[in-house]
Amino acid sequence: MRRALVFLGMLALSFAAVVVAPASRAHAAANVAVQVGYADNLRANPANFPTPWAGAPNVTYGGCSVPGGCTFDAGALRVINNTGVNVNVDYIKVSFGTCVFDIWRHNVPLGPSGQYIVTQTINSFSSGCTSDGSFDTSDIGPNGASWAGNCNQSGVVPLVTVSIDGVVSNFPDTGKILNTGGVDGATCGMGNESQQWAPVGSVSCPGSILKLAPSQQELAVGSTASVTANYVNSCGDPLQGAPIAFKVASGPNAGVSGTGTTDAAGNATFSYTGTASGTDTVGASTSNPAGTITSNNVSVIWDVLLTGDAYGLKSSGLVGITPTPEAGPVATTGAGNSSPPCVVTISGLISAGTLCANVSTAVGPSSSTANASVQHVGIGLLGLPAIAIGAVTSTSHSLCAGSTGGATIASITVGGVVVPVSVTPGPNTTVNILGIKLILNEQIATNTATDHVLTVNAVHVIVPGLLDTIVASSTSDIHGCV
Repeated sequence: MRRALVFLGMLALSFAAVVVAPASRAHAAANVAVQVGYADNLRANPANFPTPWAGAPNVTYGGCSVPGGCTFDAGALRVINNTGVNVNVDYIKVSFGTCVFDIWRHNVPLGPSGQYIVTQTINSFSSGCTSDGSFDTSDIGPNGASWAGNCNQSGVVPLVTVSIDGVVSNFPDTGKILNTGGVDGATCGMGNESQQWAPVGSVSCPGSILKLAPSQQELAVGSTASVTANYVNSCGDPLQGAPIAFKVASGPNAGVSGTGTTDAAGNATFSYTGTASGTDTVGASTSNPAGTITSNNVSVIWDVLLTGDAYGLKSSGLVGITPTPEAGPVATTGAGNSSPPCVVTISGLISAGTLCANVSTAVGPSSSTANASVQHVGIGLLGLPAIAIGAVTSTSHSLCAGSTGGATIASITVGGVVVPVSVTPGPNTTVNILGIKLILNEQIATNTATDHVLTVNAVHVIVPGLLDTIVASSTSDIHGCV
């Protein structure tokens, strides 16, 4: 029944727009929402106080405003423009029988998603039919009589009249939200008289619920988490336009915060990137003159990100060879193994045999390990000394404690000259011979408080401007350690 009344109210506005308004405005009037509530921070209840209120995004406010804030005991109305185009609120009037309130600014332009909120315009309140700017609608009886302290049913159904772009529509407040059920709510059992926003014609929906979801999500460090706050009244009607504050209250990303505004479905979304492993606790809140409404807390679990890459041979310059074979790149939070089939031979100006690569990851503790091996490599380019490389291996291993790695090299000759190298050369051993630069057990490391990356190239052959060849490369990475 409540939904039917709301639909009929919107249908009346739509019908009036189609019949009376210019054709260009027909759609506009049909997509403007009219809602009612009651604002009482004299006896504060944040969940019930109409939210959003003055100061919220896209709100044009027509009510009391004084330094230090006003004390409210008044009915409230809002018009929401969901048309996608500009509309003009010519006026808002509220009638209690022969008593008519027409105390708010006329000709208020509203852009898309704009709201016009009206309530008492002075920082005081009085019962009955007044013209001083008070709007204590819970204390108004038949034809404007004072109803303060009266628990007898007045029988008054407030009538809201809204003119938008010249289209006049009347909405009976059949749920008697503006006059707190037809009795003085403060005296007759309600105590706090606040009523959350509800579509005009709805039954009373006094409270509100701010819920954050999903309750838990598990992600890799470096990725993006998103949480959505849904804000509705106690009947489930979306509370559009409410400013939502999000904050990571505890965990590795504690202190990260953001803001959003609820859409027509009552939703606002917050996203952030995790920088370290652990569990974040995230919450949301919205505020009004009566206080703050808080959501449930949700958890975002950030797992250590394990990555790695390995390949047998890569070359650029006079001879181009893509990484062959390549294990990876790997990116995971769990245990796994990437091990493509070994390549038996590469032939041409650069030849090689039995090339293998592997990347494996483990958890408990988290680690990334990369290995690569090549049995032999021959480089024969016109104008350059021939290069022969015997069996080589490289390995790289990363834990949260750090990274280690190394290489083995059986032999190297350049132009028939044996290069004197250890089977396990020290990191970044450099040899220059016959115009060729050799870097043996090349190690390139990047370390931060949370991340460790190590690349180990068994042999790096460089002929400046002509050739850049890497044999047996292994890279292990770990991200988000704490």
